[in-house]
Amino acid sequence: MPARRRDPGSAGLLDLPRIVAIRRDAERRRRLLSAPDLTYLFWESTLRCNLRCTHCGSSCEARSPVRELETAQVKAILDTIARDFDARRIFVSITGGEPLLRPDLFDVVAHMSRLGMRSCIVTNGTLLDADAARRLHDAGMRTVTVSVDGLEREHDEVRGRGTWRKAIAALGVARRAAFRTVEAVTCVRPANVGSLAEIEKTVREAGAGRWRVITVDRMGRGGSQGLWLGPAEVRQLLEFVRRRRDELRRAGDRFDVRFSCGGFLGVDSELRVRPRNGQCFAGLCVASILCDGAVGACPSLPRDWAQGSALERRFSDIWRTEFRRHRDPSWRRPGPCEGCQWFASCLGGGLHERLAQPDEFCWLDRQRE
Repeated sequence: MPARRRDPGSAGLLDLPRIVAIRRDAERRRRLLSAPDLTYLFWESTLRCNLRCTHCGSSCEARSPVRELETAQVKAILDTIARDFDARRIFVSITGGEPLLRPDLFDVVAHMSRLGMRSCIVTNGTLLDADAARRLHDAGMRTVTVSVDGLEREHDEVRGRGTWRKAIAALGVARRAAFRTVEAVTCVRPANVGSLAEIEKTVREAGAGRWRVITVDRMGRGGSQGLWLGPAEVRQLLEFVRRRRDELRRAGDRFDVRFSCGGFLGVDSELRVRPRNGQCFAGLCVASILCDGAVGACPSLPRDWAQGSALERRFSDIWRTEFRRHRDPSWRRPGPCEGCQWFASCLGGGLHERLAQPDEFCWLDRQRE
């Protein structure tokens, strides 16, 4: 008879040290509810993309559906942020669309560096050649993230024929350009969850020093059938990451495998599949500037959750006064979270997950048959 699988939301006396660590980790999020501290900024540089990926949460196309910020506007917003916050503590993640479609990208990155901000780019890799990598590095960028969504067949199935080879090549380009952190990110779905070990080996050999795995949210084209992991697949993914992190740590291997940010994963996985402070910090220490100047807590949130426009109001004013509904967890308590013993540690789940799939956001439930 097979061993009985334990409920992901359960805990016993033997779990007490881990429970204490989880509660201590959650304390920073609770403090930030009343004293937010901006340290991570997304800049959604464009909604234009040279690909049309099946799982794109932003439904990007060749043309942007909105009027995007001009170079001077982006720099002016960044200038106010540098004056109103400690720019040296702010890390800027440049997303899209495909950021390398912006001809002013290198100029804007250099401006961020002059202000003291650190930056990275999240790219599909198809446009990251040696010249682009050199110009980004010369502008002060030290981190590159390339999307690699499986082995060749699995990746090309969602991103287009020939894109896998370019993404793999981009990892090597970034490594040779001496970027300090070269990360591969993989969107795990039923088609590639069985290939995790091979994907890790492939991206590592290509030049990545870190591999981050994420899952699809039901937004944009990502709501398509066939992309959502079932409970057994979620458990398989978390168990793989947990095991690999343990193995790498024991071996003294500095290659980093991690699960992405989001909601509470349960005693067996929380703090074990990703670093500390791995849950959702949207609106607490994380904010975003969308491509049209709207200010949000995270670019993965629905656009109607933006709190104002940095073209009309100072970014810091929006951040400090208009994010109250992000920071008040009371609205998250009713419904699925009512009576949950983990609410103080979870605070109602990852915000982007909760808004994208309000009936399926809980990672404890997602692991249950």
